[in-house]
Amino acid sequence: MGDTSTLRRDAIRHTQNALLYSGVKFSAVGSLAAAVVLVTTFHEIVNTHLSYVWMFLVCSIYFARIADSFLFAKDQQAENRTDYWSSRFYWGAMFSSAAWASSIWLMFPADYPAYQVLLVLTIGAVAGGALASLPYDNKLSLTFQCLLFFSVEVKLLTFGSSFSYEVALYSAFVFGFLISCGAKVGVNYLELLRLKQDSQDTNLAVIKATEQMAQMGYWQWEESDEHVTLSENLSRLLGFDRKTVTFHDCLAKIYPDDRHILRNSLRSVMEGAEHAEAAIEYRLGIAGDTDFRYIRQLTRRMSDSEGKMCLFGSVQDISAIKTAEDKIYNMAYYDSLTQLSNRAQFHEHLENYTLLAKKNNQKYSIIYMDLDNFKGVNDSYGHETGDGYLSVFADYLRSIVSRTDLISRLGGDEFCILLHDITGDQEVNIIAQRCLEFSDQPIEIGNHRIHPKLSIGISIFPEHGQQPDEIVKSADLAMYHVKQHGKQNIAVYNESMEKDSTERVRLEADLRKALADDDFELWYQPKYDIRTNTIAGAEALIRWRHPVKGLIPPDLFITTAERVGVIKDIGEWVLASACTQLKQWNELGYRIQMAVNISGDHFASSGFSDHVKQTVLNKGIHPEDLEVEITESLSRDPLAHTRICHDLRSAGIRVAIDDFGTGYSSLSVLGELEVDTLKIDRSFIQHLPEDKASKLMVKTITDLALGLGYECVAEGVETQAQLDFLRALNCPYVQGYFFSKPILAEDMLELLSQDQQTTNVA
Repeated sequence: MGDTSTLRRDAIRHTQNALLYSGVKFSAVGSLAAAVVLVTTFHEIVNTHLSYVWMFLVCSIYFARIADSFLFAKDQQAENRTDYWSSRFYWGAMFSSAAWASSIWLMFPADYPAYQVLLVLTIGAVAGGALASLPYDNKLSLTFQCLLFFSVEVKLLTFGSSFSYEVALYSAFVFGFLISCGAKVGVNYLELLRLKQDSQDTNLAVIKATEQMAQMGYWQWEESDEHVTLSENLSRLLGFDRKTVTFHDCLAKIYPDDRHILRNSLRSVMEGAEHAEAAIEYRLGIAGDTDFRYIRQLTRRMSDSEGKMCLFGSVQDISAIKTAEDKIYNMAYYDSLTQLSNRAQFHEHLENYTLLAKKNNQKYSIIYMDLDNFKGVNDSYGHETGDGYLSVFADYLRSIVSRTDLISRLGGDEFCILLHDITGDQEVNIIAQRCLEFSDQPIEIGNHRIHPKLSIGISIFPEHGQQPDEIVKSADLAMYHVKQHGKQNIAVYNESMEKDSTERVRLEADLRKALADDDFELWYQPKYDIRTNTIAGAEALIRWRHPVKGLIPPDLFITTAERVGVIKDIGEWVLASACTQLKQWNELGYRIQMAVNISGDHFASSGFSDHVKQTVLNKGIHPEDLEVEITESLSRDPLAHTRICHDLRSAGIRVAIDDFGTGYSSLSVLGELEVDTLKIDRSFIQHLPEDKASKLMVKTITDLALGLGYECVAEGVETQAQLDFLRALNCPYVQGYFFSKPILAEDMLELLSQDQQTTNVA
């Protein structure tokens, strides 16, 4: 009996040793890293000699322990030398603890309370690390932590300041928590090791079953015994305070309607062959409950060494899984923001409506709605306000539509109402008109007032299509027709809309093809420094040379590019081409700034600043010669865009706000965005110097820019009078037709040459 006990102890001890030594390398790396950080941080405020001595001590101990771990791994007789290796590990851990315990005595920053806290936190972190590296030896873990704890407490209490007393109290709580956790974890690990050794064959069966079912608890039941043995977790799950209960006690915990499921499962396993098994799901609860706990169970029939048959069951609480399944269903079929049905559910219902309508000779209708200028709301007031706008509209739709009809958010700002079994067009028009009435009054979202506008398209089955996708397409075309003809209206589909759609689709296809066929080109408008009458820079302006329609300005295709999702590709092409051209001018001896317009979608895209910096690097231009222009509306989301502006400016790249004065920027926003330049919109310049309001606005913006230390550029200068007015305001830079229209690169080169010659003569 004694030999068996000794073998059992040695086997458990060897397993402990293996687990402890396997974690040495990781704990050593963490401790050494902490020591390096500590010495580096404290080198200017504590005795440097002592800190280096302490660092040498820590390194020596941990390197010795790492060497021990390798020796243990190579020792083929380690299983027979458990006491030897246990002793070596114990003293290695104690030396480590002592070294860390000494740190608060050798490197205590008496005059720096913040560093005192940092030192205590570091030692506490080392103590916390013992929970992960020493959980398999409860005595060792507690000794390690207690040594650190007493060292910290004694030092803090003997130091004698009120602050050190407070830190000592805080440390007592932290170390107390760690020590109590360590004790509990150590006991649990030791119990697990003992259970493994005591009933290896039984536990292997349990482990196999619980691995299949993500164990949460297990039970064992001999057919000849009325009692069932429960694991601690299962006992707690079922609400018992003991591990041995009767079968009827267990059955009483199961929801009455599901008890037959358990009985049938147990009967089939007991009547089956050895190793027969069955998996079932049932609910825990009593009659009348609505809040169940869902259980999945795997039952297996096995025999012990004496040939007695018994049942083993592993169970898992799958309530969270059931909840997750419900959430997944909601995510798949409902819009998370508005709680309306989403596109997937809409199309599923549409298929069913179509089949039912064909079968019963019925009609149904789609009301397709789009919130006009929703993107402008998002850009101007932020996404939180935009989300609130969508939610308010969704609530309004619920208030006017019958519960038997389906309201869906298809994505973005597009909504659909599916009206089934309609009797005529009139009832559809009534609902559509009520939807349009949403725009009768402004709505308040936070501190912002929004004036809603809607474009609504209607299609009816079977007049406007025989298939679900045809009906959706017809309603979409009708809605888009409204958008193209003034918005804020309702249109019922007719065949003439198909032609408009075809032209729109053709333009989108041509736009996609233009990028691949290199149909875009850059024109350049010079920026003049009116203080020196020289060219200071150029703004790169994209043009589309369509093979049939000729030269197309950006205002006729940029919106389409944003809608079809190619604006980022176009923006990257403009950036690369402008930088290439700038490099060529640099090589010819002309050093100017190049301004590039960036769309909102491109600016907010992932990795934008990194791409700009990489382009500058690849093209070999000076970062300060590139200026990224963003529209003023982008500055309404400073939290999202400050990082981008800061990242660009940190790399030397300049940032300008274009069309300033037409948006909603504030002084705080400008400060957060860290811009370099404000460009006054041409709409203010064109009425100078006659219009008083324009004069006041231009003067205000100029004074604002110069006062904040920004550069100021006036766009759209076309007359001498405008130039004279701006010069009187000390506005340093201008661009416009008075000096030059946008021109091709070769013409710009000629201007640069003339400008240089004039400068040299002067």
